[in-house]
Amino acid sequence: MATKKKPEERTGNTTGPMDDPRYIALTRGQSKRKDIPIPEAAEQWHPQAKSWFNALKMSGQSDFFEASDWATAVFCAQLYDLFMRTQRANVLPAFERLSSRLGVTVVDRKRNRIELGDEDVTDKDEEAAKEAVIKWHGRLGIVRDTDGEEADG
Repeated sequence: MATKKKPEERTGNTTGPMDDPRYIALTRGQSKRKDIPIPEAAEQWHPQAKSWFNALKMSGQSDFFEASDWATAVFCAQLYDLFMRTQRANVLPAFERLSSRLGVTVVDRKRNRIELGDEDVTDKDEEAAKEAVIKWHGRLGIVRDTDGEEADG
């Protein structure tokens, strides 16, 4: 009978601390993103590559980009431009990998545990909904005190 290996001795598809993003040690540094200039799309790029790059600049995740992220984005746009001009499919995997790392799509951001929030997520009908609930409680005979707790009675 074979002896069972300890988890740290196993190889292959593991789900231990080394694989779990929650266990990745954080190293902190100072962001310089406020001081870096955001590059412009190059005039010579294919219109779709320019559009992709400009859309990336408007996307919420770009608020977190550092100089190296913008350099990666420029390189990505150059790859997209190369593909659009030559139709060389061998550049697409590199473009896909880099754009995924930049969190370009919703799926990429979810995979990287990045969630972009809306500035105003208040429910405009919240007060009306509260009033409707109070009216229904009244119709059903549920009496509440001023704190919203059910009153004895």
